Amino acid sequence: MVENVLELPVFKGGKGTVQIKTGLPELGEGHAPAGCGCFRVMTEKDGDKRYSWDRHDFAQIQEAKAFFDKCVAEGLVPHRVGVDGRASAEIMVEFDPLAEEIIFVPVAMVAGG
Repeated sequence: MVENVLELPVFKGGKGTVQIKTGLPELGEGHAPAGCGCFRVMTEKDGDKRYSWDRHDFAQIQEAKAFFDKCVAEGLVPHRVGVDGRASAEIMVEFDPLAEEIIFVPVAMVAGG
């Protein structure tokens, strides 16, 4: 299994980073194939990174849940994508393996200050 690494800043403007490793395939600019879910992770460094999981493959669902939990633990806020293809106001509190798309935004990018 090829392992991808996502680097996140510890806090806005900080030099330290946290690495989250995943075996989920990175999509680049493309869309998830039919039957697959997609994580979109927004970071100041990389912009929009996309990872997919097969919603019919139990091993990939487990990997996607682990990735979801790690991202939340590191300060990313997950939003379910609305019907118009944009992040909704709904913040997810747990992983939904049937979700078509989940957008993660760092707290530092959404918090005022």
